[in-house]
Amino acid sequence: MNREIETIISALIETPRLLKELISEIDSKIYKEKIINGKWSIHEHATHIAVSDIYGFQKRLSDFKQKEKPIIEPLSGDNFEKNFFMELDLKKSLDDFFEIRQTTIELAKAFNKNDWNKLAIHPEYKTYTPYIMLRHLLMHDHNHLYKIEDMGLGI
Repeated sequence: MNREIETIISALIETPRLLKELISEIDSKIYKEKIINGKWSIHEHATHIAVSDIYGFQKRLSDFKQKEKPIIEPLSGDNFEKNFFMELDLKKSLDDFFEIRQTTIELAKAFNKNDWNKLAIHPEYKTYTPYIMLRHLLMHDHNHLYKIEDMGLGI
């Protein structure tokens, strides 16, 4: 595994801790408020981060491992029922996220050089590799973490 991949994996390992820490700094009374009209609440962003590995990224890693040229289906919050993330238990989701993310990391660490060089077909990307997918996951995490921080701690 090269340094770039190791750097991404190290950062991904930290997301559950960062999310739990961030949530603990925010007044729980506003978790479910729609602070920005028409946008997700803090609760929705947090539970989305905590479970997204299960619904998308772990499957993608498995597909990369098992298939020569996997076909990736885009996944967004729109793929879920309207209140799916709001109805998830926040505390349980945050607690479970540590194990969920560890499973994702273990899947990635099981890759060999050939796996890292595989290309997938993704309708939203010209090139999509396991490395790009992991980087995408990291940016996905940080995008939602930023939104949570902005709504929860911003003025």
